[in-house]
Amino acid sequence: MNGRVQAVERSIDILASLAGGPRNLTEIARVTNLSKATAFRLLASLGHRSLVVKDSSTNQYMLGPGCLQLLEGVMSGLGAVAASGRSILQRLVQETGETVTIHIKLGNQRVCIEEIPSPQPIRYTSSVGATAPLHVGAAGKVLIAFMDEAERTKALRGLSLEAMKPDTIVDRDALVPELHLVRRQGYATSQGERIPGAAAISVPVQAGDMHAVLSILGPESRLPKRRLLELLPVLRKAAAELEATFSSQEAPAKVAEA
Repeated sequence: MNGRVQAVERSIDILASLAGGPRNLTEIARVTNLSKATAFRLLASLGHRSLVVKDSSTNQYMLGPGCLQLLEGVMSGLGAVAASGRSILQRLVQETGETVTIHIKLGNQRVCIEEIPSPQPIRYTSSVGATAPLHVGAAGKVLIAFMDEAERTKALRGLSLEAMKPDTIVDRDALVPELHLVRRQGYATSQGERIPGAAAISVPVQAGDMHAVLSILGPESRLPKRRLLELLPVLRKAAAELEATFSSQEAPAKVAEA
């Protein structure tokens, strides 16, 4: 007996089906492989706390404000972890003049849990709470590369590997060697992989059960590959200081286990 509850799993499937936008009952039933009657009952239950709402003018269902409340709770907890190292991030921004972020893995996505924007008028930002596929960009590749082998294999199987730009790697056989290289060299860079004209360099931050990524982001015009590598020593120093800060606190491990 595995302790799983079918109705809960089906409800989660419905929420996931609405992550890409509104759908009507027929579409939800088709995507989740549920009967329309079952999907309708579960949608009614999800509407109790406004996790799902229905637009009566179009008969389409969509994620509701209840999901935002849950996300706020997640982000406030994770943000408290990242905030403990905020002074380190602020110094890194001063040293580099560019935006600095911390990302973690949530499902098959990476999510930004802390960001300090560049003071420069032309800058690249991610925004706290913003998500992106794991296989796109420097931060996602570092997150996958520094998983243990079993977890990395599982994560790669779950990725859809959709192309966001023409040069996005969508072949697992091509992605795996790149991840091995990232793990060997201890960092990843990206230029225009997700947003044209944007560049980044990322390194792992590992403290107990907490696995995160520290990144420097900016316009490609200011951050060609040569400049990104020049920033690597100060980025690694900041990552080591964050690891020491997080390791000295009990809270990060508890949040990671939750």
